[in-house]
Amino acid sequence: MMSRESIVEELGSRHEGVEYFYTTCHNNGCWDATCLIKCGIKDGKVVSIEPDDSVNPGVAREDDDENAIQTGMIQARACPMGHAWRQELYSENRLLYPMKRVGKKGPGKGRFERISWDEALDTIADKMRKMAEENPDHPWLYYCYYVAFESSDFPFASYLKGTITGWGDHSTSGGAAAEDFHLGVRLTDCLIKGTSDAYPGFEAPDLLNSKLVVLWGFDPMVSWFGHVPYYMKLAQERGCKFILIDPVYNVSAECLNAQWIPIRPGTDTAFGLAVAHVLYTEDLYDHEYVEKWVEPEGFEEWRKYVVGEVDGVVHDPAWAEPITGIPAETIAEFARYYASMKPVHLHQMYSVSKRNLGDYAAAVAMLLQAMTGNLSIAGGCEGGGALLVTQPRIFAPVPQTGQILGDVVNPITNNNNKVTEVMYCQKLYAAGEITEEEFRRRIGCPPGNPLPHIKMAIVPNNYINNQHHVSKRMAGFADLEFSWGWQYFHDQPSIEFLDIVLPSPVIQFESTDLHFFGINRFWGAPSGMNNYFLFAGKGVNPPGEVRSKDWVWMELARRLGFADKFNPKMLDVTDWRDWDEQVIERIYKPAYEEWAKDEYGYLAYYDYEPPTWEEFQKMPIVRVPGEPGEWFYPFKNTVEFGRSPFKTPSGKIEFDSSYVKETDLTKTRYGGHYDSFPRWQPTYQDVTANDSYYHPWTEFFPLSMVTPVSSYRQHSANDQNPWLKGDCYEHMIRMSPADAADRGIKSGDRVLVYNQFGEVEITAYVSSKLLPGTVSIGHGEWSKFDDTRKSKTMCYGIDTAGNCNLLIGDAHLPHIVGALLTAGLVEVRKVGDER
Repeated sequence: MMSRESIVEELGSRHEGVEYFYTTCHNNGCWDATCLIKCGIKDGKVVSIEPDDSVNPGVAREDDDENAIQTGMIQARACPMGHAWRQELYSENRLLYPMKRVGKKGPGKGRFERISWDEALDTIADKMRKMAEENPDHPWLYYCYYVAFESSDFPFASYLKGTITGWGDHSTSGGAAAEDFHLGVRLTDCLIKGTSDAYPGFEAPDLLNSKLVVLWGFDPMVSWFGHVPYYMKLAQERGCKFILIDPVYNVSAECLNAQWIPIRPGTDTAFGLAVAHVLYTEDLYDHEYVEKWVEPEGFEEWRKYVVGEVDGVVHDPAWAEPITGIPAETIAEFARYYASMKPVHLHQMYSVSKRNLGDYAAAVAMLLQAMTGNLSIAGGCEGGGALLVTQPRIFAPVPQTGQILGDVVNPITNNNNKVTEVMYCQKLYAAGEITEEEFRRRIGCPPGNPLPHIKMAIVPNNYINNQHHVSKRMAGFADLEFSWGWQYFHDQPSIEFLDIVLPSPVIQFESTDLHFFGINRFWGAPSGMNNYFLFAGKGVNPPGEVRSKDWVWMELARRLGFADKFNPKMLDVTDWRDWDEQVIERIYKPAYEEWAKDEYGYLAYYDYEPPTWEEFQKMPIVRVPGEPGEWFYPFKNTVEFGRSPFKTPSGKIEFDSSYVKETDLTKTRYGGHYDSFPRWQPTYQDVTANDSYYHPWTEFFPLSMVTPVSSYRQHSANDQNPWLKGDCYEHMIRMSPADAADRGIKSGDRVLVYNQFGEVEITAYVSSKLLPGTVSIGHGEWSKFDDTRKSKTMCYGIDTAGNCNLLIGDAHLPHIVGALLTAGLVEVRKVGDER
């Protein structure tokens, strides 16, 4: 038997020769967290991934005393995915060399052959040059990384005509219109353009000011990485109360001891209207706040609608009970408790608004926060908008490549969540089957701007698998003239639709590549705690023939004739083996040394003495303390000075949007209709939301499907990670006992989930922790098609992995376009049972 000493000695020997490298998980969508991971490197490989120790080292929790909590000097620990990256890096399924497709695109339709880097780059450059010449009058190139925020992330957008440029985004898309119409707050203005200082977000320590946190469709312990979940736990320990409004009892409700109010999916607007009825009729709203910040005529107009003076319908708790499934007494008592607990952090998350007509639910959340005076105070929350945007507390170095932008300006062509619709409609429009006006409305193309006609797509991720209406998306990509991109693994679903595939580095470990929208290697702190930044250099060399993405872009720029403008500082670096080292030496080191001069006195203010570049590399994290009690809350930087952050025509919160009343939205980029104040039944359509319990489709598909994220997938990243499958996470459909019994289904049965959009096979799990009539399938599974079981909706075969996105449509009209949809109506039957 080994002694304690010998065990310690043996374990210690494993660390001999280990060097450490700090990075984060900026990959595959987890871009607003910047959790810190300490990686052990030995013999050129990552041998360990450990928690952040850049502050409070050697303690069991993220903080070590009250001062650390109050100043935000706490560790930024990673979730399970952050600790599992080694299994991704060293997977036997990594793609290691360039390939080209032989035969048709689509699963089972062709095959790949290995090719050289020169052949791959020459082919791509020739195709880009030819298409640019052949298509001078309409946008033709779609870059799938992130075409959003009224721009494109395509690196050559200013040099090549024809880049598809999108408006909107994915994450906040459900609440963006409501935020714009009722608050005059636009994420693009404050986050991208810098034309507004109306920051709607909050910093995590501000939660310590809250008396009540309402988690409305929100599971922060799972879906909001970074510091917010930790401070929610701290707040709960200190007496803050939590309420969950959600169809599913989730992890956060368990961790935070939240009261669960189960609600039927898609009925959140009705619930909010009934709460507003109590606030209005019992005079529970905050008169002082409303008088100061709310436009009075709109406030009165919505009151009339809520109490029944507009359409004769009294939107009280008794009215909402049969719609939402929540007892009227519960709704009324919630409203009274909510009104009495100021400050309240009512945080409605994307799952509520990213569904058909979900914009109204987001609007209701914002208006309720305004009624109760909680929208822009310490401990409050904006409600249902872009809650991740705050002022930074420290500014990171700004690296300069010397780039000289070209003179090409690419106009906005479509909403970024309507790219599939672009590919679908462009064929109909070319055939004369739809008008130009209809084409514009369906894709969100602004009047007067050129219509897109996508001929080439660049896919640097698993984009084709990951969003609504996958079957329609696959059909569009299969018909494109040419597609290319980077992929990590041989069996990623998106790879089947590419003509040229390049092996992708895992950029946070294996390269110095930029992330999207120019996010460089000085990675800033996450939403909720903007008080640190990290420099993530390069930890290890990639395997096989994997090369830096930025080296690839430079080589393409050489072939296209603008390398001297694209990246002048790296013009003479042609050997890919030297690329990353020279990027650090020529671009990042000078940026740090210039920052360290502290020209504006930011570092001196925090009494921070920057180390030399060489010393900084050993601990490449800069963190500064915040001021206790002075953490950012929504619009703090404006309201504290008596200045309105609300850029509406009235300069106040507009319950009845004057912009909407005065504008025909069908003639704008929104394409469809939107009532000027939130209603349960819009005036412009006769049926309810197309994913609602009350839509006629429920005759055939009676179950409402929700699609939450998990702790083991970031979008679809880590789907094949062996540490995050099996006993750790088994992908299932959760059903209530009543719904399972009606269909003869028990836990462990394989079931078919289907609707008019697709069919997926998945394992059932029967649980009482969700409402009858509701089913839940986690987001993030890679499609796997059984080509022996094809159907009308599944031309490649039924999906046997359970990708929920195959079951979600993408229709918005006659409602405004914009939201990335995440819900749908389905039916479930046991595999083998006849329909």
